Amino acid sequence: MAPEVEQLRAVLDGLRVGVLKKLAGLGDEDARRSTVDSGTNLAGLVQHLTFVESMWFEEIVAGGKATRGDRSMRVDPSVSLRTLRAEYRSACEASNEIIAAVGDADAPVTRNGKTRDLRWVLLAVIEETARHAGHADIIREQIDGQTGR
Repeated sequence: MAPEVEQLRAVLDGLRVGVLKKLAGLGDEDARRSTVDSGTNLAGLVQHLTFVESMWFEEIVAGGKATRGDRSMRVDPSVSLRTLRAEYRSACEASNEIIAAVGDADAPVTRNGKTRDLRWVLLAVIEETARHAGHADIIREQIDGQTGR
């Protein structure tokens, strides 16, 4: 794997860890609790980010089908926080395997008729994950005052 791809993946991995840390010590009820008018909650953010990983890497980069997570941030009550965490970790592992298999930042990736490269996809997922990690920081602080990474 090219050094640039390794660096971008390392940044993404750090953000992924930060998202999961925001769930540490929470039960299902608190993880589903929204502190904002939009209804956004930590469980929903993780479900959505699982979908983001699957869509970008499994579907768009690897040419398969996005089968993990859900674009929506509304989590079915039957889905536990433990399951959401496990699915996110699994999606991230699958993404990392795809990233490693492609390995080249300049490898072409086509979406909706536009060709970009793996670098662009990595940056798009970094941006999405960072944005939602910031949301998670604020929501967690509003739930129980916990701050920090």
